[in-house]
Amino acid sequence: MEYRIKKTEKKEKRIFLCPIRYSIFDIQYSTRRGVATLPTVILLGVMALMVAVGITTLSFTELMISQGGSQSSRALFYAESGARDALLKIARNKNYECVATDCYTIYFTPSASCTGVNGGCAKVSVGAGTTSKIATSTGVMGASTRTMRVSVTLDTNGQIATSTTQTVWTEM
Repeated sequence: MEYRIKKTEKKEKRIFLCPIRYSIFDIQYSTRRGVATLPTVILLGVMALMVAVGITTLSFTELMISQGGSQSSRALFYAESGARDALLKIARNKNYECVATDCYTIYFTPSASCTGVNGGCAKVSVGAGTTSKIATSTGVMGASTRTMRVSVTLDTNGQIATSTTQTVWTEM
């Protein structure tokens, strides 16, 4: 605390030591100043972390949904391709039949595998019949599986009938 000398105006000369005040308000200083800052910063950090984790989780979930949809549509494409291949074999040979389940497999990836992230194939079988044939093709891509069944009617010449009522495509 600073002091200054105060002189009186009377003939007597008296000197008093008075404290100098810099403010009209007495501010009490504490050693606990800023104690609320640390919990506030920690709370804001935790909230920011929760928002970041929420956004990351949402993004990851959307990515998985998108990949699942992509694999499913690719499996349908593979199933359709296998069914078209079976129709081509029937068109070339009206007596063609392959009644065993998954009689032959068409691989669409260089890995020649139906499983795994990069695997994709169509498993095809053709049902027996003299005037009609049923081709079943199962497309597999990753974890997705889609099945197509094509029922065709053969005309008297052994050709595949082109009428929409005689050739029926069905997704199983």
